[in-house]
Order: sequence, then C-alpha cells, then structure tokens
Amino acid sequence: MNHPGTAEIRTERLVLRQFRENDLDDVYENYGSDPLVNRWISFAPYADRESAARFLQMHIENYQNDPDFYGWAVTLDDTVIGSIGLFHIDEDSDSMEIGYSIGSRWWSKGYATEAVSAIINYAFEKIEAHRVYATHHIENTASGRVMEKSGMSFEGIMKDAQKNRDGSFSDLKLYAVINDRKG
Repeated sequence: MNHPGTAEIRTERLVLRQFRENDLDDVYENYGSDPLVNRWISFAPYADRESAARFLQMHIENYQNDPDFYGWAVTLDDTVIGSIGLFHIDEDSDSMEIGYSIGSRWWSKGYATEAVSAIINYAFEKIEAHRVYATHHIENTASGRVMEKSGMSFEGIMKDAQKNRDGSFSDLKLYAVINDRKG
C-alpha cells in the first residue's frame, strides 16, 4: 500500500481536510458533546473541551509525524460537522477500518454517506487498499444504512465485540467492501 497521508478531499457538498487548532469549538459543540452521537460508541472522546483539545492536538501531531495516519475533519461551509478516519491498517492484508461521526443536526441529509464514499475511494485509489471494513453497534441501524449506501456489504455479527462505558458488551455488525479496481 501507499501512504500519502491525510490529503484534502472535496465532494459535492463537503470538504474533508486536516483538523486545525481553531476547530475546537466546532468539534466540541457540533458533535463531540452530542449525546446522540456518543450513544453507540464505547467512549465519549470529546465530551468536554479538554478531551476535544487533546483530540485536535493528537491529529495535528500525527499529521506531521505519521505518514500512515488518516484523520479528516468533515466540513460543510468550513464548519466542522464531524470526523472520519482510517484505522487498524494491516499491511499484510492491505486492509483498513473506516470510522466516522457526524453531528446529529446533520443526520439524514446524506453527509455521512458522501464522506464515507469519498474515503473508501481515497483508500482504494490513493492508498491502494484491497479491503475497507467498518462496524456499528447492532442497534445503530442508521450507520448500517450509511455503510450499505457507500457500497459496503454485510459480512456478519461480531458477538460482544464492543465493551461499553458501563462495562457491558454489545454485538457489532461488520460490513466491508473489496477494491475491484486492483488487479
């Protein structure tokens, strides 16, 4: 695989770009502190301003120091409405996981699907990944629809694959898409 890093991507309505220090208010207010966004994830990474600031600083440092770090701000009219990234990069299988969060004020408008589709295309065209996969909490059916609309196929259920904040476990649904553009 190639590792071009987190390059700016423009879609029909969105700009996916590197996070900036001055994104703190947007990250915290538009999705980080949104209880609807945090409902299905095992941790609330930006639930307060300090954790949102650490999130931004981690991204900024990784942009400079890690060529295979992929983390984008999802922006609409230069307002950060969410984040998306590629994780768990496996060089042996040319695969990676995609994860995303969009503030609930922007749900049901196709922004998540637009961003996920753009990142899958980036993974295939620029990184030359073979497989991109994603999971969602079994009850978060809207995220499953985003994955399906982005070309991913349901592969199965991962039993007790997520440890929740309260110590309980939840099943995850697994989706993936294979790069049929590669020889």
